[in-house]
Amino acid sequence: MITLIILLASCGKEEVALSYRYLFLGHPYDWNDGYRLDPRLERIDYTEYTQVWLGGDVCSRLTEKPGTVSYLDSVFDFSNDHVQWTLGNHDVMYGNVEQITDRTGKPTFYTEPLGSDITLMVLNTNLFWFWPSEPPPEDCDLKSEQMQMMLSVLDTIEQSSHLLILHHHSLLKDKKPDSLQEAFNIDPGMMAVSCDLEDQFSTLIYPKLVAAQQRGVKVILVGGDVGMRVKSFEYRTDDGIWLLGSGINNSLKRENAPEYVTNFDPDQVLIFRHYPEQLRLEWEFVLLNDLIEE
Repeated sequence: MITLIILLASCGKEEVALSYRYLFLGHPYDWNDGYRLDPRLERIDYTEYTQVWLGGDVCSRLTEKPGTVSYLDSVFDFSNDHVQWTLGNHDVMYGNVEQITDRTGKPTFYTEPLGSDITLMVLNTNLFWFWPSEPPPEDCDLKSEQMQMMLSVLDTIEQSSHLLILHHHSLLKDKKPDSLQEAFNIDPGMMAVSCDLEDQFSTLIYPKLVAAQQRGVKVILVGGDVGMRVKSFEYRTDDGIWLLGSGINNSLKRENAPEYVTNFDPDQVLIFRHYPEQLRLEWEFVLLNDLIEE
């Protein structure tokens, strides 16, 4: 059920502006327990948010034991249909993806509206083919189905004010400046969206994102494979498309940190505020510790 958050103006006649809040959590697993979230996430009041968006790698050994998804359900309450989850590699590394889809009631990739003005697209970037190596890619039918979903939406979207794409792995490496290449935990140059290496995200999908932007649809990509090198990521491409990301890792003890973890700054999350009557979507990076209930 959608929760409505009402903002009241403080001057003149009482004016009511309808708004929704969405919380994005990137890479939220507990580094000390493969079947748990960062413990701080158990202390957040999620009823304050219209939706919760999980950026993937929710637990590091998620589907190894069926009880893990039940635990996540106890935290996020999937029955309310307010959780959107873009799967990370840790979410699916043990297979058993049906543990997730059966509990959430959602497929691993899909599109759905947020009100009447925002189209939300949730991708499964595990289906992308990162490197042209052996063995050959699998799940070609699923890859093709997801690719056709993206193409269908991008070829027809016109009425929405925004297209918001949730993903886990880094996308559009070639569109970012050199100074931001290390923001995501994994940032491969090759990202084929099908079993055909010619179907690269940057060459097949990105031009259609630009075309949608030129038709007046604001395009925003939000990625969750962040946290080991930076805690927040924000960049606008030359074509006006926003690339965002956030992630956490403070449950990791410095003395146990692998070499690829280089950032121990306070963890951040992303909070979006959606004003449907004004066709406006805003966001800010917030310290995770500021959301915790004492």
